[in-house]
Amino acid sequence: STARWRVEAPPTYAFCSLLFRGLESSVLRTYMLPLAAAALLSTAAVAWPDGSPAPKCGPKAARPITPTKTAAYEAAVARGSAVPSVLLCRPFDDGNVGAAARAMLNFGLSDLRLVDPTAHAQSDEAVLRASGAAPILRRCETHETAADAVADLQLVLATTARPRESRIPVYAPREAMALAAAAIARGERVGLMFGSEKNGLSNAELDAANAIVTIPTFPGFSSLNLAQAVLLVCYEWGAIAEGENQYEVARQAYDADEAAAEAEGGSGARAPLGQVDSLLRFWEERLWEANFFGGNRALHSQYGPEEGRAQERSRAAAAMAKLRRLVLRAQPSKGEASLLRGSLQALVVPKGGGRGAVEDGGGDSEREQEREG
Repeated sequence: STARWRVEAPPTYAFCSLLFRGLESSVLRTYMLPLAAAALLSTAAVAWPDGSPAPKCGPKAARPITPTKTAAYEAAVARGSAVPSVLLCRPFDDGNVGAAARAMLNFGLSDLRLVDPTAHAQSDEAVLRASGAAPILRRCETHETAADAVADLQLVLATTARPRESRIPVYAPREAMALAAAAIARGERVGLMFGSEKNGLSNAELDAANAIVTIPTFPGFSSLNLAQAVLLVCYEWGAIAEGENQYEVARQAYDADEAAAEAEGGSGARAPLGQVDSLLRFWEERLWEANFFGGNRALHSQYGPEEGRAQERSRAAAAMAKLRRLVLRAQPSKGEASLLRGSLQALVVPKGGGRGAVEDGGGDSEREQEREG
């Protein structure tokens, strides 16, 4: 019924109602009806992984959490106290809480604790900004005071940029995460504390911390968005923490591909120096043909034709030495070296001949390329 659609999808219903009132042509109505129906159906409620309804807030929040992200969340939860907890003191922006949860899951953290929050951790905005890390928001704890939130922790690192009078040690994020890793290795539980968006951490909240973490920002403009600060500190944790991370996954895949190419000796293997030398000789021949190194200028040199030609050869040698260093630095594969040579050949000898084609087109060089592989 109309009433039912108004309740479940008010923005979409209003759009469709306005659209139909403005369409006088029955033909247009016929073609627009399927689109309108699809728009209405797209607002159907989706579920959390456990089957309970999820809040709706635009297309991203309404999109179901993928199995990959669900598996990542479960793997992060399984780490338990082997990774730090994150404590947000007096957060007031729902979106920042959601974005902080996303930053946590990016680096395998899952235990979120809110201290005296104004923000609502399960609001539509928080779920939208969490983007797949919304399950962290569902299981986060809420505490009245910082002392309550850190009661089960042995090491608490508080992030703040303001100098404090108390004699509490101050560390850069990387140093602090090294301390955190060492504490966890001893079997201790660690917390990373962050202050309110309005005024940071209070003195009472700092009293619950063992040390201060100060991000090396530019003096005079050191205030960071709450979720940005969480992301930076969690990144430093991810950089030193034991266990698999995405960089290692990508690097291992690349190394495996390179090893397989080397073993097969195919086009993915690194080009042998003989092939590189053949490429550079072909390149130099074409540059001479194009008068790149001077052409007829040698004949009119103030030092005479012979000296002019000697200078051209010297310039050519210097230029080719630079090109050789460039190619060797790139470490091209066999296929890449062949592609480069073929593209150069196409520039000087277009397919089918035509304007700009060079007579005989370097046939000797082509046969040499075939012999070199």
